[in-house]
Amino acid sequence: MSARPRRTGSAFAGILGILVVAGVMLTAGVAPAMALTAKDATGGSGWFAPIPDDLKLTNYQQKTQIYAKSGGKDKLLASFYNQNREVIRWDDVPATVKNATLAAEDTRFYDHGGVDPTGILRAFVSNLTHGGGQGASTITQQYVKNVCIQEAELLPTEAQVTAAYQECTGGIQRKLREARNAIGLEKVYDKDQILLGYLNIAGFGGRIYGIQAAAKYYFDVDAKDLSVAQAASLMAIVNNPAFLRIDEKANLPANKVRRDYILGVEKKEGWITAAQYQEAVQTPVKPKITPTTAGCAGAGSAAYFCDYVSKIIQKNKTFGETDRERYNKLQSSGWKIYTTLDLGLQKKASEAMKTYVPSASPVGTDMGGAAVSVQPGTGRVLSMVQSKRYDDTGGKGTGGKQYTATAVNWNTDRDYGGSGGFQPGSTYKTFSLVDWLEHGHGLNEVVDGSGRTVPAGNITACKQPAAPYPVKNDEPGEGGYQTVLFATQKSVNGAYASMAEKLDLCDIRDRAEDLLVHRADGDPLQYKNPSSILGTNEVAPLTMATAYAGIANKGVVCAPIAIDKIVASNGDEVPVPKADCHRAIPAAVAVAAGYALNKVITGGTAAADRYAAGSAWSFAKTGTTNDAIDTWVVGGTTKAVSAVWVGNVGRTAPKQSLRLTRGFPYCQNSTVAANTRHCLWSAVMAANQAKYPGDTSWPTPESQYLYGQKISVPDVTGKAPAEARKILETAGFQVKRGGTASSDVPKGQVAGTDPAAGGSVPGGTVVTLAISAGPAPQAPPAPQPGTTAVVPNVMGSPISNALATLAQAGFTKVDVQWFPQGGNLCLVAQQTPNNTPADPAGTTVQLSVAGDQNACQQQPPAQ
Repeated sequence: MSARPRRTGSAFAGILGILVVAGVMLTAGVAPAMALTAKDATGGSGWFAPIPDDLKLTNYQQKTQIYAKSGGKDKLLASFYNQNREVIRWDDVPATVKNATLAAEDTRFYDHGGVDPTGILRAFVSNLTHGGGQGASTITQQYVKNVCIQEAELLPTEAQVTAAYQECTGGIQRKLREARNAIGLEKVYDKDQILLGYLNIAGFGGRIYGIQAAAKYYFDVDAKDLSVAQAASLMAIVNNPAFLRIDEKANLPANKVRRDYILGVEKKEGWITAAQYQEAVQTPVKPKITPTTAGCAGAGSAAYFCDYVSKIIQKNKTFGETDRERYNKLQSSGWKIYTTLDLGLQKKASEAMKTYVPSASPVGTDMGGAAVSVQPGTGRVLSMVQSKRYDDTGGKGTGGKQYTATAVNWNTDRDYGGSGGFQPGSTYKTFSLVDWLEHGHGLNEVVDGSGRTVPAGNITACKQPAAPYPVKNDEPGEGGYQTVLFATQKSVNGAYASMAEKLDLCDIRDRAEDLLVHRADGDPLQYKNPSSILGTNEVAPLTMATAYAGIANKGVVCAPIAIDKIVASNGDEVPVPKADCHRAIPAAVAVAAGYALNKVITGGTAAADRYAAGSAWSFAKTGTTNDAIDTWVVGGTTKAVSAVWVGNVGRTAPKQSLRLTRGFPYCQNSTVAANTRHCLWSAVMAANQAKYPGDTSWPTPESQYLYGQKISVPDVTGKAPAEARKILETAGFQVKRGGTASSDVPKGQVAGTDPAAGGSVPGGTVVTLAISAGPAPQAPPAPQPGTTAVVPNVMGSPISNALATLAQAGFTKVDVQWFPQGGNLCLVAQQTPNNTPADPAGTTVQLSVAGDQNACQQQPPAQ
């Protein structure tokens, strides 16, 4: 019987249906007593065509179950179903159930064929004499009708479902098809198989289908353990589930009446004893309702991951061409889906999230967090958590004071249950770094890190000039000339703008896409605005974790996968999406990028996370957007990479923008909410490292990626400083003016450079110009021993001038005592001897100077 309410037709309709079935068969020239018996039905008539494939006894809607790994064992996360059904074998069907089924539906089941002539006659007489709606359907016919209803319920629209349901449950043509298919079914299967099929497909109210699921739901026992009274009570429900299901208290009296009728038939047929009958009818109908949860709500901390898996099934064409086909497979295929989730890591990540980013925090309910870990080299998603409680019942999910639960998965793209993504900030700089290295530049090349407005056209997008770019640094003092390695370590915006001047925004976008970066909302990556290099495209944490895992895997990136395998109800494996691991960037480039990102964690903006991976080599990059609305840490080891986002999820109005720099008590040694990303990432990464230890070393980059293409320093000796600067800058160097030096070159022109002309150094290196002070003064002739001269008074003179004056007088032996505490005046404070005759060759002049020796010696002589 169907789980829908049984519809009782008029007496006339019942009589007509019975007569039509019998009459058509008689006109086909087949005696009812023969034609309706399976073993005597042979060949010839269309009545005996082969049964459709959908009537085979293995085609049941069954629960799809999702599993994760826990301590090496598979643990059930969630079940999906239209029909809550567990298919059982004949050996697990007890006599109590068999007897109750025959008593309730078809006592002559084992004596007749697909349809029952005696039953037809009995129903005809009953309907004619009593005006009732007694049916004449056999259990086989009821199985056929239930298959029809099951298929109707899988149709795309409610209108189609209703129309198909009407066709399955009413009309003369349906009666004819049902009878023909019942006869055909009994030519293929024996009675036990058909009865088992009926027990597995029958509806027991609501979404409960099959005797096993009914036994568990209504009495919390397996079908094989049902008592005589329990079995009869369950089979009573099948007669009219809407009014006889026993999870509604008002139905209990009616169920008992029907149950006791069934028990009476069992006693009459000799299937139970009088004593069993008395005991059963005296037993109250007392269910023990044990509901099961459909969907991901019962998956606890793994609910968002479960939701991600369900969206993969519904979105990926591996599982069917249409949305409806894929949905139906999720709900009714009976698949066992074995996922990549590691419940041990999931538990640790969930605990960290609850500790550092609770669903309701003193910063406000608009604060949220998400963290996801993937395995480099496989793409397997190891853990996935977020700060809010999973709720797919339509609760509040758009910000506000009650925003503590949502069905939106912040870790994934919008198509897979996620939001529109979040700006990744400076974590996006890694793709500029990769492009920089691929274009032959090195980590030790020097660029200008100053905040400034980059003129229009200095940066290009697909060779077209981009708009002016006002770039600002996050912290004062970050500007000035610096290596790309240092700029990466300290995340200096100005330096990355300078790098972009030597690259192209389209190439940077391409490097991101090579590493599988894409917008979470499905739109193409935006790239024409130079600010894109600082992470203005909204992306999902899973996307960033995937890209960085490609670097950890030395340039081979793998698409994220959440499903290891799927096993169908018949034991066959179902094809699943693959990780599609492929080389995205050259291995040497990935090594150099990883080398630079390691400096971020050992002494840069991610230094707070440097102990998370223990002795393993690790790398990371931080990101912070304007007003700290979004804050990130992405990175990991060679075995596990994590992306952590902590930010503001209520963005529907400016007043909801939340700057995450308020006091936050949950993160150790931190007084600002923006730093919780470090506490969260470190906790997640430490758990990953304990389970999947990373390598302890990382290769040293090849020389070209450290130093880029070395170029020779031009010789600008004798050039005017302005001309020399132009020559050096054209060659690709930064230029700095140094001090003066004695030289044969005319005074005021370039006397030399540091590095020296002809040396090969990385482009962008700072070249310091030494300016000629003219020829050095002639030294006086050395005094002859035994002669005398007056020691000049150099008190108050700069030390450089004092030494020159003493040397001109012949006094070259000078002992200088330095006193830095006096400040770097570099003036002679005391002198011995002073202004007295002395032998220049044998006299040592002692001077005391207020200043530091190194500082004072670098000062040029006063003019």
